[in-house]
Amino acid sequence: MHRKWIGLIAGFALLLGFTGVSQASAATDKVKLLPSNDYLELPYTNDSGKKVQLRGYQNFEVDWSDEASSVWQSMLDGDRLLLLDGTSTKAISKSDGRELWTHDYSDSDTNFPKDWGLSAQGTLFTIRQNIFDNTVDHRIDLIDRSGKVKSSYTLPHDRFILPDFITYSAMDSRDNLVTVASGNLISLSPQGELNWAVPDIGEWTATTTEVADFSFTWHKTSLTEVIIDSRDNVLALTDSDYAYYLSNTGKLLWQKQLDRSTKSWSASGYIPATDQWVRAYGNPNPRVEILDLKSGKLTKVNKPTAAQLDLVMTKAGKGKYYVKAKRGIAQIDASGKTLWEYPLRLNGYYTVGALLSDSKGNVYIKDNGGSVFSLDPAGNERFVLIVKNNNSLHDILVDGKGTLYLIDSHFGTLTIKPKHK
Repeated sequence: MHRKWIGLIAGFALLLGFTGVSQASAATDKVKLLPSNDYLELPYTNDSGKKVQLRGYQNFEVDWSDEASSVWQSMLDGDRLLLLDGTSTKAISKSDGRELWTHDYSDSDTNFPKDWGLSAQGTLFTIRQNIFDNTVDHRIDLIDRSGKVKSSYTLPHDRFILPDFITYSAMDSRDNLVTVASGNLISLSPQGELNWAVPDIGEWTATTTEVADFSFTWHKTSLTEVIIDSRDNVLALTDSDYAYYLSNTGKLLWQKQLDRSTKSWSASGYIPATDQWVRAYGNPNPRVEILDLKSGKLTKVNKPTAAQLDLVMTKAGKGKYYVKAKRGIAQIDASGKTLWEYPLRLNGYYTVGALLSDSKGNVYIKDNGGSVFSLDPAGNERFVLIVKNNNSLHDILVDGKGTLYLIDSHFGTLTIKPKHK
């Protein structure tokens, strides 16, 4: 908690607070909302049994839907939507929702996905672990874009302890899997052989909790992202803003402390064309740090250009961007000036879960209940898909044509697209 100051400092802060409220109100007034009482009920229900509603139905419609539920993760891959649930990976057509193929993981119903990803060469990998029995070996599956198995192998549970809850992994061009196990960053061949293991990449903690006569040990890694670059080298990032860079043979080439200041928002990514990792963040105005992977040189830019911000930020077009704000989002320019704000308005659902934009600069916001709000760059609501889930998992994706894919573990997948007039 921040310490509360008294006297003149408190009064000055209070004055600034009132000024901020006034500015926020003015920025919010620029947003044009759809009527809240004009909506279409869709033939889907949320996890409380209430109908899903669509505002803006005059201009937008459901394209297709798929009832398959219990989806854990999803991604777009060319003309297909890939879906992962507890027992299978499925590819469906983006154009009409047809199932193209399904790969079933038939080894055990109690093996659940720990991580799932797609290499640049098109190999889809899945790491699965038995969550009820820690004496069962882990399962790794590699399949190609047609759903055919390339390789499957197991990892001995006693040699390779995976972190609980979240695992960060990546795959190189030769189908070597790089992940975290037993406190090491490791590389595994397509046959499951250990290529290399490097300790002390980030922090590894083990916490034991005792309940009655039982004890549970939770394992956690400080790594937050693993990236494979164009040379199959590995960039590993931690929750303390520390970067490690290793060769494809596991040699530590350099390590670097990144900016650790408090950030009001942040966006980052690997840029293959320049072989750089770039992060843009608000502190409070936009700043950029550029990490050259080959040399390890870190460049900090206090007044970034629009071209630099365009590399990683959610774009509205013409040097404007979308960032998360308190209980909603804001559109800012390259200098950090707030152009308009859009607070989330559904009671009890004020957390932004996803923030995406399409090629025309339209923005798509998912809240913590799975509802989706879309606005154009001028701040006009285009459509609002009201879901209000309480417990289910949900995600959104947007393709190049501006079609929204809502993937919900309760009612399945549905797509929203503009009506053709």
